[in-house]
Amino acid sequence: MTHRNVIRELLALLVTTALTVGYATAGQLRLRITKPEPGAAVVERPFVEGTVSDPNAEVWVIVHPMEMSEFWVQPAVTVKEDGTWKVQIYIGRSGGSDVGKYFEIMAVASPRTTLKEGKLERPGWPKGEAKSQVVEVTRAN
Repeated sequence: MTHRNVIRELLALLVTTALTVGYATAGQLRLRITKPEPGAAVVERPFVEGTVSDPNAEVWVIVHPMEMSEFWVQPAVTVKEDGTWKVQIYIGRSGGSDVGKYFEIMAVASPRTTLKEGKLERPGWPKGEAKSQVVEVTRAN
């Protein structure tokens, strides 16, 4: 086999592998919260930032006060063309009654049910095509 034929076969193998891997991961929506960091102390109205692999996906952020069974849908998220998003959310009630308390934050992409801002009727994380990691934060002043 000539050097040129070996290179052609290697290139063909690489292209086939790349197409196969691309096909296998196509359709797998990926969602991630990039800010705040886990364990962060956050203000009453922090910004949550993240990324989603499909900029056309509908993204919602959910907050769970850890001492309660309630889950709160946050204001609607606008996803940019590059898949990044940022939304200002609510962590606890106005004033100081929730300072020092723990909250979980998670994002859901392409939810299976219609979501709107406010308390979820059924406690629990809503199901969707993708979910981010859960980020635990503490409410600061």
